[in-house]
Amino acid sequence: MEHELLWKRFLKGEKEALSLIFRSLFDELYDYGLKLSRSADIVDDSVQDMFFKLWKNRENLNEIKVLKPYLLKALRHHIIDNLNWKNRFISYDNPPKELFDIEFSHEDFLIDKQLTQETREKVIRIINDLPKRQKEAIYLRFFRDYDFKTISEIMEMNVQSVRNTIYRALLTLREIKKEVSE
Repeated sequence: MEHELLWKRFLKGEKEALSLIFRSLFDELYDYGLKLSRSADIVDDSVQDMFFKLWKNRENLNEIKVLKPYLLKALRHHIIDNLNWKNRFISYDNPPKELFDIEFSHEDFLIDKQLTQETREKVIRIINDLPKRQKEAIYLRFFRDYDFKTISEIMEMNVQSVRNTIYRALLTLREIKKEVSE
């Protein structure tokens, strides 16, 4: 069943509809959450908090045209809140490493099998050295296949900024490709 229809049923008070939304989107929400915080505990708490607050505040919510980006954005906010609460006594001059630093691994994507292990590790290392916003945008665009408008909603940036962010990341990756080819 389409998520948006489930959302309408949920807004009318059907617990089963929220449960179906939770079950059908949990893996993607959890995966995205782990990319943002790298803490399974924070992600678990954030997902549960988000769905609890959705249920609690359902009477104040509106219909949603596309649910998945809405929930990804909401989860992003819950993770920020939970990380801020967890790290409330830490100076943000030196933010904790877990704060929104996506890290890619071999499992995240397939790299041509003809590449050597050394080359694969170099590509992953360089991708992981991209700025946080570029990594998040790359993840959403190429690993979750979201369009620029959806990414802009999730990351709370305008569409042109998302395009520029991805473009800069791709320029960096093209430079790496030249180095690897030589």
